[in-house]
Amino acid sequence: MSQAFHSRYEAICEASPDTILLVDDNGRITYANERVADMFGYEPAELLGDPVEVLVPASVRSIHAADREAYLDDPETRPMGAAMDLKGRRRDGSTMPVDISLSPIRTAGSLEVMAVVRDVSERETYQKTYRTILEAVPDAVLITDATTGKIVDANDEVATLLGDDPETLVGEPHTVVHPAADEARYRDLYTRRVPEDGAIFTQFPDGTDLCVERTDGDRVPIEINARVFELENQRLIVSVLRDVSSRKRRERRLRALHDTTRRLVEADDPSGIATLIADTADTILEYANTVVRFARDGRLRPASSTAAALSTMGVRPSYPIDDTTPAGRAYLTGEPIRIDDVRDIEDGHSRGDARAAMYLPMGEHGVVSVVDTAVGAFDRSDIELAAILATNAETALDRLAHERELERQNERLDEFAGVVSHDLRNPLDAARGWLDAVDRPESSENLRRVEDALDRMDAIIEDTLTLAKQGRAVGESDVVDVAAVARESWVVVATGEGRLEVADELRIRADRDRLQHLLENLFRNSVEHGSTDDDSGVTVTIGPVEGGFYVSDDGPGIPPEERDAVFEPGRTSSSDGTGLGLTIVDEIAEAHGWEVRVTDGDEGGARFEFTNVERS
Repeated sequence: MSQAFHSRYEAICEASPDTILLVDDNGRITYANERVADMFGYEPAELLGDPVEVLVPASVRSIHAADREAYLDDPETRPMGAAMDLKGRRRDGSTMPVDISLSPIRTAGSLEVMAVVRDVSERETYQKTYRTILEAVPDAVLITDATTGKIVDANDEVATLLGDDPETLVGEPHTVVHPAADEARYRDLYTRRVPEDGAIFTQFPDGTDLCVERTDGDRVPIEINARVFELENQRLIVSVLRDVSSRKRRERRLRALHDTTRRLVEADDPSGIATLIADTADTILEYANTVVRFARDGRLRPASSTAAALSTMGVRPSYPIDDTTPAGRAYLTGEPIRIDDVRDIEDGHSRGDARAAMYLPMGEHGVVSVVDTAVGAFDRSDIELAAILATNAETALDRLAHERELERQNERLDEFAGVVSHDLRNPLDAARGWLDAVDRPESSENLRRVEDALDRMDAIIEDTLTLAKQGRAVGESDVVDVAAVARESWVVVATGEGRLEVADELRIRADRDRLQHLLENLFRNSVEHGSTDDDSGVTVTIGPVEGGFYVSDDGPGIPPEERDAVFEPGRTSSSDGTGLGLTIVDEIAEAHGWEVRVTDGDEGGARFEFTNVERS
């Protein structure tokens, strides 16, 4: 080797970030670069002539010497100890993980071996951290080569999810964990749809759930959280596979609960609701041991029980409405109660073989009790699902109670209407008869006033009956053409020389008959209070506003200080008015769910604005 070449060779070795050693065929060091001092603690000159095993841990020196002799028999450029954990020994006796590459060098008929030694302590620390993190993830994790699609690593949770030893998956295509029939779809999902910044999948684009196939053949729905990353110049895909069986089951239960809500709303008596609650808890939520109690006469009395509840706990008692029992406490506080073991309850009541329990209040109506024979069987998810059922039951019972109260109110109103119609109209009709029988001259002013008073009494009775029977009643709502209804109402009312102006294409959802009655009363109010002295008549305008419509006239209007009181019964400034017309307007608007307010019209008159109206 020429001196120039040798110098250049040595310069290259000294520039290397790794330790470079030359070892002769006797295993002795003939050259070491300066990096050996930093890595092993020896000056290069100190190592010259020493056996290379001085840099090897004492426990494996004999093995290393044998491996060295074997290498010299068939030298080639290759890594040393592939797939082995190699260690180097420092001068102070400490060791470090190393990678070693070997290359044979022949010069002047002699053989030397160049060993390039790299300290991989940082990489080993990184790999330990990587492995710790991988095993700490509570879900199954697969590491896949993005180029070959082969699995290169898997954590122990894979065994839990698949029933398979993770090591048996290494080297297999990543699609091996999915149903074989869908192999191409999963391959496309990984290779084409996983972006660099990651993605979460639970379904294919067509809505089909993702799943893995266990070794026993069962399919488990999963969520895949996948991300591409680089590790030691290798492009990999990390896929976290999460079992979403519980989530899917909860979603199915919630959908079934939604259907049950419709059935609860359609139920027409409390006992039917109680039976439906118990059946739903049993068949949909899989709470076989359920008791529904209603609050009656100061106690929580059983209204419905599942067969399993009677078998587990026996015939259930009623409980006092106080804090001596968990059912009573749940009812009084309005908050669900969960108990891991009912044997810890000291209230004097036997619960048979029951252990875990939940108590869910249904507002003022009662409590749903659910038990299980296993200690601690219920978690927060169970409380949430059962509370949804109890809340839906409360809503249905509230609706039923409201309907019953309306029925009672309607019965009282019918009785009142009967009294008004019979007991007042009969003497009124008799008075009219006697008045008609009187032979009176045309100039009899007093008799004319009597007749006007009777007409006014008849109008008051008619409006009172309307308010009692129909003020809050709204039938089926349909899309209504406001202009058409307004014109029909205008014809019914004695409007004299008045004029109606109504915007076309104004359609709302309403009870047509009740809307017509509302408009008739507004028109009468405008005619009675808004007609001018020159007999030109009042002009009434109907048009749209944000969220509804308005009815306006060009009369004198309503002073601001009186607007809050115009809907009160009996309020009128007209000698011919009953004071109930605008009350009826307000009642009909409220029955529709509308809001009504009085303001100034564009022409200075009164303007009634109806909002919260469904426009079509």
